[in-house]
Amino acid sequence: GWMQSMSGSALRQAMLNHVTQVATHFRGQVVAWDVVNEAFADGSSGARRDSNLQRTGNDWIEAAFRAADAADPNAKLCYNDYNTDNWTHAKTQAVYNMVRDFKSRGVPIDCVGFQSHFNNDSPYVSNYRTTLSSFAALGVDVQITELDIQGASANTYRSVVEDCLAVSRCNGITVWGIRDSDSWRASQTPLLFNSNGSKKPAYDAVLAALNNGTTPTDPPTDPPTTPPPGTGGCTATVTVNQWTGGFVANVRVTAGSSALNGWTVTIALPSGATVTNAWSADRSGNSGTTTWTNVSYNGQVGAGQSTEYGFQANGTAGTLSPTCSAR
Repeated sequence: GWMQSMSGSALRQAMLNHVTQVATHFRGQVVAWDVVNEAFADGSSGARRDSNLQRTGNDWIEAAFRAADAADPNAKLCYNDYNTDNWTHAKTQAVYNMVRDFKSRGVPIDCVGFQSHFNNDSPYVSNYRTTLSSFAALGVDVQITELDIQGASANTYRSVVEDCLAVSRCNGITVWGIRDSDSWRASQTPLLFNSNGSKKPAYDAVLAALNNGTTPTDPPTDPPTTPPPGTGGCTATVTVNQWTGGFVANVRVTAGSSALNGWTVTIALPSGATVTNAWSADRSGNSGTTTWTNVSYNGQVGAGQSTEYGFQANGTAGTLSPTCSAR
């Protein structure tokens, strides 16, 4: 239609005019704007989607964010996309690199939305928390914006909520519909309520995760006593995402034969590496030998189970060799 008949410069101007007019009209009334949505291609290319806006130049996303910021400077400005849940996927990395570039150059972006439509073709993966925490480490909030899970697995719903709760800057979860009959993927029964409106086990799992393992209907219990320290020790492994001049490290702490009631990890950083941001752990030192201890919600780890924390740093990671001890 009209978009295909317009020149690149006219299309760009129309986009900027639309952003400016809408954001100005609602200035001060909207908490957050989804400024640009679904701009990157699926598959292994890491490229932008083939759209008419590509003709306006590679900076059209940046231009939209700058226009929105000028029109409504106190609103949060967000980018949102799907199939960006798996940290290893090219599309995820492409969006990550864009956000990292924007933050490094002062382009106004405040949050990133993950649609998180999980099904057999795009399943939930264990590195989902790494994705959320890595984006958060860039200095943006992260939100789960269109959550649905094929078959409504209670365990998967619980894991997704726990992943968000483990990342301090994950501050929103929106389920994409109420009853299965309302879902865009009704045949996959992906929501928290059956078509007749009855609650599924997934509903209880989400509620329990939000209430740290208990639901409001649970009977009151005596305050928990602090169990004795575990004796099975712990191990720590690290995965690194390196770029020129910096990196993100995600550290997995695994309990040994006994449960942990607290843990300490020591990591010697190479010369020139300096920690700039961290999540899900307290630290001592930003360079050289750094010491990391659990925070309130991830100190207790069941025997053989794991928890994660991470940090962002300037410099080169080299080979990091974390050591772990039970507290």
